Order: sequence, then C-alpha cells, then structure tokens
Amino acid sequence: MTVVATVDADGAPRTAPFGSLRAVTPRLLRLACNHHHDTYANMCRDGQVSVALLAPPDVAVSIRGKARVVQEQMQIGEHLAVLEIDVEEVKNDMMRRGEIESSVGFAPPDELRGFYVGAIAEIEDMG
Repeated sequence: MTVVATVDADGAPRTAPFGSLRAVTPRLLRLACNHHHDTYANMCRDGQVSVALLAPPDVAVSIRGKARVVQEQMQIGEHLAVLEIDVEEVKNDMMRRGEIESSVGFAPPDELRGFYVGAIAEIEDMG
C-alpha cells in the first residue's frame, strides 16, 4: 500500500491510499484510479504527485513525479483509468536508527477480490 499526495485546485493538500501502484521501470510507476476520485482530478489537472512508501524493516521513501493518463478506461471497469507517473526524484526517508515494524495493508472483501486481482493484472500486463 502506498499513499499518493496531490494538491486540490484550491491549493489544499490531498492524500489517498492506493494498492494498485506498480513500478514499471525504476523511472516509471503505474496505477489505476477511479474517474470520480479527487486524486484523479488533481493528477489530470496539473500532474504533480508525491508517493510515500513504507515497508518493513527499512524502506521509507518519497517519490516525486509527474502523472499523466495513459488509458482513459480499463477493460475491467469503465470507471477506472490508468495513469503513469514519470519519476523525477526518489528520496530516502528512512531514519538512521530503528526499523519500521509494520506497514499498511489492504484486503478487499471476498466478493470484490477477483475485481481487484483483475485490475492489478491489467495494469501489469500493459507492458
């Protein structure tokens, strides 16, 4: 799970958790986002985005980049779009001493598990 940060049109910060974010290359990330999500509107408007990633025991990074829509509608759901983030900067935010004990996880309800698995597969299969 990652936390994606954008800025609303009025300048207010906005954060949202995303479980669909995938690294395509070291300089390119890809995620699925609902068309009705504030984060989607913000990324479409100005593209500025920051991603926070925490993973035990010692990964704490923030990634700054520019987002763009690469697929307006996903096959698995017409309300979902695929966005790519061109990575501009990766910053190591891990403290020198200590370790991360846990991370945030997400488990969809059983009736939606196939949908989530299919959405992730579609993102990963884009090549």
